[in-house]
Amino acid sequence: MKTRIKLVENVCLMAESDSGHGVVIDGAEMIGGRNLGVRPMEMLLMGLGGCTAMDVLSILRKQRQDVSDCVIEVEGERGDTYPKVFTKIHVHFIITGHDLKDNHVKRAVNLSAEKYCSVSAMLDKTAEITHDYEVIKL
Repeated sequence: MKTRIKLVENVCLMAESDSGHGVVIDGAEMIGGRNLGVRPMEMLLMGLGGCTAMDVLSILRKQRQDVSDCVIEVEGERGDTYPKVFTKIHVHFIITGHDLKDNHVKRAVNLSAEKYCSVSAMLDKTAEITHDYEVIKL
């Protein structure tokens, strides 16, 4: 896996993945950015949310759960001193579907957190990661 990041102007960057997709990364105005894209630390939280979402959805589909929507809210707290890594991260799942079984959702969230999510496995070296979920039955 590989990515390429290129300067656009000031601190605005274009990141391009091996799969051919691009993301604009930019900084706040106070450091010379124009706020045109996500911050690098925000991207880490997005990566965590995306990784665990894919795990949970895959597990729920294998359990034949009828998921119609999935929202993951990820909130991180950073340390006060440099390099200001994440020290706490909370992941909240909102799973919507027909006849969803709470125990299946709980199992999927736990399996992702404890076994499958690669991003979570890396971030838990510096951050306490917690998870919770809510099930909305249609």
